[in-house]
Amino acid sequence: MKNKCVYFTMSLSLMGALAQAESFSIHVPFAFAAGGKNLPAGTYTVDPIAVGILLIRGGTSGESAAVVASPENTGIPDRPSLSFDRTSDVPLLASVRMDSGLTFTVVPAKRLAAKIAVPAKGSVALAHP
Repeated sequence: MKNKCVYFTMSLSLMGALAQAESFSIHVPFAFAAGGKNLPAGTYTVDPIAVGILLIRGGTSGESAAVVASPENTGIPDRPSLSFDRTSDVPLLASVRMDSGLTFTVVPAKRLAAKIAVPAKGSVALAHP
């Protein structure tokens, strides 16, 4: 059990180190939503600022959003990219792929808010949208 814990901790540290070392700029030709904010089309810089937290900063607009993201897998190193969920009116940032091949799945702001909401007393019923 102790070996598994050490391995898990080392894996998280490695993923954090890989992500921390990378940042990239990308042009998004359409407006989109990330971290509970609507962002205009433009050039953005993606910076991992902590393990599981990515900062999306607009170069010309000055807009920014922090998103919580969970590492999904490490693939073959490739060009960095953003993927969007286009099932709603405004495309929603769904995943971020880094230069190293590490892919992060973005936790939607609604789901994150539901997970961290703590009721004062009584019970709470949550519904999935």
